[in-house]
Amino acid sequence: MPLTLNHIARQGGHGAAMMPIIQGVGRAAIEIAALLRGAVFRGALGEAGAKNVQGEQQQKLDILSDAIFLEEMRATGHICAVGSEEQEALLVISEYEDADYLVLVDPLDGSSNLDVDGPVGTIFSVVKRKSANDNTPVVDDTLQSGREVIAAGYVLYGPATMLVCSVGDGVDGYTYNPTTARFELSHGNMKIPATGGYYSVNEANADKWLDGMGDRLQNMKKETGLGMRYVGAMVADMHRTLLKGGVFLYPADSKNTNGKLRLLYEAIPMGFLMEQAGGKSLSKDQHVLDVQPESLHQRVPVYFGSKEAINALLPDA
Repeated sequence: MPLTLNHIARQGGHGAAMMPIIQGVGRAAIEIAALLRGAVFRGALGEAGAKNVQGEQQQKLDILSDAIFLEEMRATGHICAVGSEEQEALLVISEYEDADYLVLVDPLDGSSNLDVDGPVGTIFSVVKRKSANDNTPVVDDTLQSGREVIAAGYVLYGPATMLVCSVGDGVDGYTYNPTTARFELSHGNMKIPATGGYYSVNEANADKWLDGMGDRLQNMKKETGLGMRYVGAMVADMHRTLLKGGVFLYPADSKNTNGKLRLLYEAIPMGFLMEQAGGKSLSKDQHVLDVQPESLHQRVPVYFGSKEAINALLPDA
């Protein structure tokens, strides 16, 4: 009998509490996957005509996916608020504002790939609130380092829909089986290969990178012999890195001097998974999980991968 998301309840010290939340993520993923499959027939592709809080053009599917995720988090009854990359403010779930947990989410990572039928994903993490349960949750409840994250994961919408997650007891991958209409364990105890794989980065920006990262990458390539693969959707590129090895990086550059990726919605969840899978996650000269968030939409540079590849890229970190 295949293991399903119920398996999470038996993992670590937080599995039982996290299982209904990750099941909610699974329900959202099934809805979003169906939305993506039919988007071209529903006129749901293209820009929505508005910008998100980061000043980026929102896609119609960004907005629809965000709404789906929020509703499924509300349906769990365990989430008091959701912080979303697509929303400027923290979204409080009023009927459950005394619940213990908050979710941080990038509901549709890589949405610029949608018009060319490329892979996209969802990234999420869960933290326990710091404020008293009889108070309304506030932004400060979300500003917790990766060391305080209880669970994290991503969904990859590719040829199959796959949910990869951790509750602090290793990393497991569940693939959606349309025959049984459930996620089934397909990749148990995922570990990043110690050697080999690829480096994944938009190398066209190398002349704009800060901190001598262009030279550092050239040195790493000589030392490791890694080839390049790059999709341009963090979930897809990180998924390949976890399975095949190597390194994913998004350095700071002259345009994005603080980095491009969001600490709470992308860097911390992926860093949590990478370290649970035996890899290394850095932001400049410190572990991503040690960065103390200062704002809901803070950005950071990131370097994720096998210890060998990261040590070759950043030998002094």
